[in-house]
Amino acid sequence: MKSKTFKIRILVTLFVSVLLIMSCKKDEIVVADEAVTESIQKSAEIDVVSDNVSSIVEEVFIVEEGLVTRSKINPFLPECMTKTVVISGFTRTVTLDFGEGCEMNNGNYLSGIITIVYERDPNALTRTIKYSFTNFFFNYKNIEGGGSIFRERMNENGNPQSTKNQDITIIWPNGNSAHRVGVKIREWVEGFGSGTWGDNVFLITGNWTTEFLNGNINSGIVTTPLRRELACRFIVSGVIALTHNNHAGTLDFGDGSCDNEAIFTDSNGVEHIIILN
Repeated sequence: MKSKTFKIRILVTLFVSVLLIMSCKKDEIVVADEAVTESIQKSAEIDVVSDNVSSIVEEVFIVEEGLVTRSKINPFLPECMTKTVVISGFTRTVTLDFGEGCEMNNGNYLSGIITIVYERDPNALTRTIKYSFTNFFFNYKNIEGGGSIFRERMNENGNPQSTKNQDITIIWPNGNSAHRVGVKIREWVEGFGSGTWGDNVFLITGNWTTEFLNGNINSGIVTTPLRRELACRFIVSGVIALTHNNHAGTLDFGDGSCDNEAIFTDSNGVEHIIILN
């Protein structure tokens, strides 16, 4: 009888141990999923910042170079922003000062300074535009660094195209930060020359790597071109293949509707809603 009772106790102990191990592993999986999802969300927010800043830089460039008739422009940039232009020889420096805070016409909130520098040559088929930030914030996220844009007047499809190399650091209000290096190619497919910023549409491809403060690394490559409409704060469609350390998945920005949601599908086929800010 004593031997039987002892065996039962062993079985119960083993059963409880297995349950505890399974519970711990389940908790680890949940935590891992949450960490990956949070990282993907931050990466998507960087995409929003990156693409909006590029739009601002290029919009200023085409206006300053007279590629769009000034009298027809429906301003993309708000009246609360101050623009200063300095010409030295063949170099033009444009300073955009959003002051302590300035709301864009598409709802984004900016403060601080963007400096844009390029060589003046109206007859050139290609141009290089450099930009940098000074105490600059985009929707309360501090943006440091800058980049360059290689702009082609016309690509093989007959559309203006820009290749952007970026090296930026984003610091969130809670102190978290991320450093991104990458290349994006942006084709202007609708609205060029109309003089109305709200009908401008771009298709974006490219690849990049993002390193977070905690050492985690995200890599992204566009598999379905991202559709960026200036009238909307967010990317409205397109797919990015993402890797986060040893995890992989896809980020889908939707069917073309202007909203702040994207869907991350992990390697197990589980979908996570990503809210963009």
